Amino acid sequence: MLRPKIVPAAVGLACAAGCIACLSFTVASPPASAVGLRARPAHVSYACSGPHSATVACHFSTPSGNIRCLWTPVPNSVACERLATGRAYRLRPAGRAKAIKLRLRRRGQTLPTSQQVVFPESLSCHDTRTTMTCNQDFGLGEFELAPRGSHAA
Repeated sequence: MLRPKIVPAAVGLACAAGCIACLSFTVASPPASAVGLRARPAHVSYACSGPHSATVACHFSTPSGNIRCLWTPVPNSVACERLATGRAYRLRPAGRAKAIKLRLRRRGQTLPTSQQVVFPESLSCHDTRTTMTCNQDFGLGEFELAPRGSHAA
C-alpha cells in the first residue's frame, strides 16, 4: 500500500523540477524575434598592437583627448602630456618618471576606457576617460596625469 502513495509524490517532484528548468531556460534565452536581430560585436582595436608594433613609435590618447602619449622603441620610453596644463612626464624601464617639456601635435589612437597598453621591458599604461597612469610593472617608477592631482614617482 505504501508504493502507490510514493509514486505520485515522485512524479510530482519530477514535474516541478522540469517546470523550473523550462522557466529558467525561457528567462535566460532571448525572444525568438530578437535572435536574428542581434548585433554582431564591433571589431575591437587595441592601440599599439598592429604589425611592426615593437619597432614603430605609437601615439595614443585618452578617450576624452585631454592627454596625449607617445611610446618610442629606441630608447624604450613612454611620454605623456596633459594638454590643458602642458605638464608632461617620461618613463623608462629603469628609473623614475621625470618631468619633461613636450608638445604632441598628433592625437593618435584613442584608447577605449579602461584599456591597458603593455610595452616591452615591463612598461604599461592604463587609462580612464580623463586620466592616464603609466608604470613599470616590476619597478617603482610611475606617473599619473589627471585633471586634479598629477604626480610622478
